[in-house]
Amino acid sequence: MKLDAAAVLRDAWAMAKRDRDLLIGVGGVFLLVPKVAQVMFVDPTPPLPASSSDPAALQAWLDAVAVWSKQNDLLVLALTLASLFGTLTLFLLYTDRDRPDVATALRQALPLLPRYLLLALLVTFPVNIASLLLIPGLYLKGRLMPIGPAFVAERPLGVIAAWRRSFALTRGHGLTLMAFACVPLIAGDLLALPFELLGSALNGAPMANPVVAAVLDVGNGAARTIATLAAILIEIALYRRLKSGI
Repeated sequence: MKLDAAAVLRDAWAMAKRDRDLLIGVGGVFLLVPKVAQVMFVDPTPPLPASSSDPAALQAWLDAVAVWSKQNDLLVLALTLASLFGTLTLFLLYTDRDRPDVATALRQALPLLPRYLLLALLVTFPVNIASLLLIPGLYLKGRLMPIGPAFVAERPLGVIAAWRRSFALTRGHGLTLMAFACVPLIAGDLLALPFELLGSALNGAPMANPVVAAVLDVGNGAARTIATLAAILIEIALYRRLKSGI
């Protein structure tokens, strides 16, 4: 079976147009608010040293990361849980066989959240490791794109079983899915770029003017939320087509 990439994108766009109010409501509360809060209140992680062969520079970076973690880890954890809860709720709304309303999906998402958090960790960690070599990271990310919808739609499905199911669904489509994996990454950076460039061009003015800072932070968060919602809808559309074999 050849995967129709254009049809997947059409399906995702159709869901976005049809369910705009639902996506704004759920995405605004559980995706936009955490992203804006992260931009506003979480310091950027310390950049990697220019030379990894310099032991002193590497140790200084590790010390800076430890300080950053101590200052930000609880807030980052809370914001991450909120985002995962929102994503899980959307998967329930679109893939649960009982077609729950929003209130029911929110109730169902809560007991599922610990297992979904474990799933997210066991996807994010190996993908990030593989991403050090770029192509393997994109390939793995692509092969795991349907894992969230499958985990919800075919529950009870364990974490390892969800991995196997995702690889079974995506067998033979690795190159196409590598391209899909790039979409949210590139879209988020491109949409957020004007706000980041404007902040840099103002030469610190956002820090002196809290109104300007808030506008730029909300714009940045909104841009990345749009990219996240696009990724979620693409994953749902992809899962549906792979499962039905069309």
